[in-house]
Amino acid sequence: MDIEHDFSDVDSFFKEGYTELDSIMDSVGQEAVDYAKENGSYQDRTGELRKSNVAKVDKGLVLENYQEYASYVEAKGFEVLSGAALYAHKRLEEEVE
Repeated sequence: MDIEHDFSDVDSFFKEGYTELDSIMDSVGQEAVDYAKENGSYQDRTGELRKSNVAKVDKGLVLENYQEYASYVEAKGFEVLSGAALYAHKRLEEEVE
């Protein structure tokens, strides 16, 4: 007994799902960057540290700061991106649920 299956729509289904997920991650990433700018617990004298917070979506959400001293500021107990990362994690759980 031969059974025929048509799976021609599976690829488009996954592509649509990944596109939707990328859009959600992009939106949450921007929210996280805004969160970091508003809630950073350090004194940003030049404005460069807050301006250097960015979010990237490439098979996942990546938050980073381009200033070399950002990790030093975090190590001193100030919040540069750590709080934003926790915020993004919580928001992604809410959105993808």
